[in-house]
Amino acid sequence: MLFNSYSFIFLFLPLTFAGMFWLGRYSHRLAALWLGLASLTFYAVWDSRFVLLLLGSIAFNYGAGYWIGLRRAADASKQASKQASKVFSGSRDYGQSDSARLLQIHQLFYRFS
Repeated sequence: MLFNSYSFIFLFLPLTFAGMFWLGRYSHRLAALWLGLASLTFYAVWDSRFVLLLLGSIAFNYGAGYWIGLRRAADASKQASKQASKVFSGSRDYGQSDSARLLQIHQLFYRFS
C-alpha cells in the first residue's frame, strides 16, 4: 500500500484516525496502542518481512532506553546523596553565607522533587 493509493487515502487513513480519536477519548494508551498496531498493519500490507525487522528494532530501542534510564536514575541518586551530605553537613565551607546554603537546599529539593 502506498501513501498516494486510494486504499490508503479512503480506507486505511480514515479508519486509523477514527480509531485513534475514538480510543483517545477513553485512554491515551489505547490510542497509542491502536496507532502502533495500525503502523504494523501498514508495513505488513506492504511486505510482511519488514514487520519482524520493525518489531526487532522496537524491542532493541526499548531495551536500550530502559537501560539508559536505569543508569541515569542511579547516577542521579548518587549525585543527590553527595549533594545532600554536602549541604546538610555540619561543616561550613569557608566564605559561604547562610543565603547561599539556603539556595543550595532549595536547588536540591527543586531538582529531585
